[in-house]
Amino acid sequence: MPDAARKICRDCGRTAEPNSVYCAAHQTDNRAARSQRERSQIRRDQGLKRLYDSADWRRRTVRFILSRDPLCQLGVLCGGRAISTDVDHILRAEDYIAARGGDQAAFFDTDNLRGVCHADHSRKTMLENQRLWQEPGPIDPD
Repeated sequence: MPDAARKICRDCGRTAEPNSVYCAAHQTDNRAARSQRERSQIRRDQGLKRLYDSADWRRRTVRFILSRDPLCQLGVLCGGRAISTDVDHILRAEDYIAARGGDQAAFFDTDNLRGVCHADHSRKTMLENQRLWQEPGPIDPD
């Protein structure tokens, strides 16, 4: 009788160990992955995921990227020379909304948005999740 199909690790996408949903590296408790899942659950519960998935967000952000910030405004990895493909909340969306009394309209506040390249946005999000992000100074245009 053939072996059962191997599963994919829930944390990293590698092949899982037999009779498990985790690879060898993730057999022990993975606090970082659990923390990320909990944050995602909180975002869904608070409605932020719904805001990111909304047609209003897609419509506003495409227009925002193309008109105001055609080049990356973060410039950590690209030096500000890459085309903006993502919209970044300068202050985390949940923190910005909380600071404005829970008004979800603050999610779309253009004072807290900027166009960034995908590489910089991914790096910033990863560091924010680890509580290591520090906002850099302005980009030197030269």
